[in-house]
Amino acid sequence: MRRFFLFLVVIVTLSQVNTIAQETGDTKPMWGIKAAFDINIPGKWHFDGGSIGMFRHGFGGNLGAVYNVYVGHDFYLEPGVSLFYDTYSYKELFVEENSKAIDPTVYTTGIRIPVVAGYSFDITDRFIMSVYTGPEVSYIFKGGIRGSYFNSNNEDIREDLNPYAKHGIHRRFDCAWKIGLAFPTEYITLNIDAAIGITDVCKNDISMRENRVSIGLTHYF
Repeated sequence: MRRFFLFLVVIVTLSQVNTIAQETGDTKPMWGIKAAFDINIPGKWHFDGGSIGMFRHGFGGNLGAVYNVYVGHDFYLEPGVSLFYDTYSYKELFVEENSKAIDPTVYTTGIRIPVVAGYSFDITDRFIMSVYTGPEVSYIFKGGIRGSYFNSNNEDIREDLNPYAKHGIHRRFDCAWKIGLAFPTEYITLNIDAAIGITDVCKNDISMRENRVSIGLTHYF
């Protein structure tokens, strides 16, 4: 049901953007294929007694499509949809007393739907830059925590937990705010942006937000 809801959001958004494009008639809308490399920056755990950094940065990537519509006066709208795979890891986690510190990996696979508004301007006669910002909704199809450690008896213990299960500690839905720069060339556009986490992704008394920096390439046609 949730996946169907996300699909409807994409269809409605694209139809509204296409209506704007037909009304302005200035520039033909463009489809684009976008691939990006992600640097995941999980925030600290916050609780009543303070906060603590529990995670190391991680990496991932995403691949999807965008729909760019010029709305006049150098402004544009660009909704998109992409599939992603991202990771980060715990930092020096001790599973039980006298065990060795380990760094279990948190991994997620899901869908992202950004809708950004941008403004393009000339830096020089040949160099154009765009700035853009807007919300981004994510939904995790599958995720987990994978790792292994040696306990006090020197036994190799392997774990694969699912914090995104129905009664898990992490939410599947997330919302972030994107801020970025785009540098178009004749055939491809370089994108550099940051996604600042808005949603508290933990269901318990601990709160945490996930942030991300992405470097991507977009080919329009």
